[in-house]
Amino acid sequence: MRAYYDQRAAEYDEWYLRRGHFAMRPHTERWHAEVALLRERVAQFGHGRLLEIAAGTGWWTEHLAPRAKVTTVDYAPAMLAQLQSRLRRHGLHAESIRADAYALPLALATFDCGFAGFWLSHVPYARLHEFLSGVRRMLRRGGQVMIIDSARTEPEHQPGVEYFQERILNDGSQHQVLKIWHTPQTLTSTLAPLGRVEEAWETGMFFVGAIVTVE
Repeated sequence: MRAYYDQRAAEYDEWYLRRGHFAMRPHTERWHAEVALLRERVAQFGHGRLLEIAAGTGWWTEHLAPRAKVTTVDYAPAMLAQLQSRLRRHGLHAESIRADAYALPLALATFDCGFAGFWLSHVPYARLHEFLSGVRRMLRRGGQVMIIDSARTEPEHQPGVEYFQERILNDGSQHQVLKIWHTPQTLTSTLAPLGRVEEAWETGMFFVGAIVTVE
């Protein structure tokens, strides 16, 4: 999956923008409306020092950086390059670190809040404790974490169940990526080990999210 996301960096935003391979997907108007709803929620979240895990191209960093001092983590160098280019275009700043989301190389309890966009659905249950424990160690007690992710859009796959999703890049290469669709209920149960789930929501058809207070 590391190689896949490094290869996908230059075309990743096509998913948000409904371009390229995604241009012909149905419900485009509703998709853009729900992306806008997510953008509003993210723009209202965060303060102090904020850790963004699997930041990708910085699509969400752009909306976090005006409110907080952001440190972004991603393993793909191409993603981090896209992120920094985006921030420069908008006159924003965030520290970027290339690191494994399961082994964050940062000082303990130094962040006031955390954020992960469209990453949790790629975390296998066998490594969930490892991931959540790492996030917990990074945040101060009482800090909050926002998670946003994909709601189920493939009826043949049940929410909360791991499977491998085939993805095709613009060059025609095929990749198998672990995926877990979520609902507010599966997010709540998945994130419970991290702390108190303050709220879990869905935007309608495409996205879900939750805010957790670390305990």
